[in-house]
Amino acid sequence: MSTVDVVIVVHNHAPTLAATLAGLASQTLTPSRVVVVDNASSDDSRCVLATSRLAGLDVVAWDTNRGFAAGVNEGLRRGRAPWVLSLNPDCRLAPDFLATLVTAAAHHERLGVACGLLLRGEGGDLTATDVVDSAGMVASAAGRHFDRAAGLPRRSELDEPAWVFGATGAAALLRRAALDDVAYAGGEVFDEGFFAYREDADLAWRLQRRGWSCLYWPAAVGWHGRALRPEHARRGSPAVNRLGVRNRFLLLWSNADWRWRLACFPWWALRHLLVVAACATVERSSLDGLREAWLMRRVQRRRGRENAARATVSGWRLASWCAPGYRVRRAIS
Repeated sequence: MSTVDVVIVVHNHAPTLAATLAGLASQTLTPSRVVVVDNASSDDSRCVLATSRLAGLDVVAWDTNRGFAAGVNEGLRRGRAPWVLSLNPDCRLAPDFLATLVTAAAHHERLGVACGLLLRGEGGDLTATDVVDSAGMVASAAGRHFDRAAGLPRRSELDEPAWVFGATGAAALLRRAALDDVAYAGGEVFDEGFFAYREDADLAWRLQRRGWSCLYWPAAVGWHGRALRPEHARRGSPAVNRLGVRNRFLLLWSNADWRWRLACFPWWALRHLLVVAACATVERSSLDGLREAWLMRRVQRRRGRENAARATVSGWRLASWCAPGYRVRRAIS
């Protein structure tokens, strides 16, 4: 019996979805279940799913777009395997990706998440490139979270396994026991208030606070199309920028206790001021993001108190992840 379920959330990803499913079909470790949640796609995504011959495919078709977080949560509820891969529909995996990552992760009892080396994939078939998409998630004292080396050429230091702060939801191997440990009432693992964007950083923070680690294992390789690329800064759509602004505040309200805030002061405060100033001047389309964050503040701060009450790792210790030169820690290969 396979040890891995796979969850894919789709919203108008017909051009790359077939390549993603083909990558899963070629895995040397066959997933026990592949759940695809279609968030009201208006393109040919459902036709691609209907003609797929991938074994164990479970398609959930929603009439409204409920967001990435809700989609992954739905997929999690439909499986029972001890490991779950969150996979984007524009991500193609090397045939040994699952087997390599599961084998590496299984050696660490308190490992909650594992990720491989994601490189950029181009076109509908996600043709391989040597440009890095993500080598794990790192955090900063400004309250920002980055995909390590995103947009840069692959370099030798990325071939070393490492402990990182978290993993992008594009291809993250999640231990189900760890997810159960940090879930909110009703089994809400990814915070659905985020809808999309930064929800993977929120989960990474909650797992770290409970003592669950994240392993970067570069022998597991995949290729990610990624329509919204970090190096393009704020050239995304107004809707995406609005969510990015809103979710920045939700993220800190949920996770940053007074110890972290003190240790990382004044960088997060300066970043807050910069974001507000930008919304008031050069990016006025994101003002609604500030308004929505303010309306959601009570719910998110309540979640922050809940997370703080069950935290087993101090905010002082978590702040160490934000120090330059300390954002990754070498792992034994």
